[in-house]
Amino acid sequence: MKKILTFEQFASNRAATTNEDAIKAGEESEVVIDDMITTNGTEISSEELLGIVISSETEEEVKDKMYDKFGQTTFAEADISKVVGYWNAYQAEIKEKEKEEEKKKEGGEGGDTADLMADL
Repeated sequence: MKKILTFEQFASNRAATTNEDAIKAGEESEVVIDDMITTNGTEISSEELLGIVISSETEEEVKDKMYDKFGQTTFAEADISKVVGYWNAYQAEIKEKEKEEEKKKEGGEGGDTADLMADL
């Protein structure tokens, strides 16, 4: 069954389902980090989560920083796995960008040698 909404109803539904405080992990990033309310009611801003995600080298470091900053009993496994998911997505983007840059470098060098070979 389809519903027909007025513009005001649509806009209010849209605002209710999107978090205006969510931030991207970078200007070109597809990773969007939302505010988090943990199982015990602690509210963590997206900026804090972004800082932890960007500054961590490993998944374990993400977990350690979360536990150090907010305490051991603050999180359920789902809360921690959500932040680790942000970290994994962010790291995947970084690795993808590195591969693209590497391909550009290899492509540029390969093109030069191909032109040199054409002159022979």
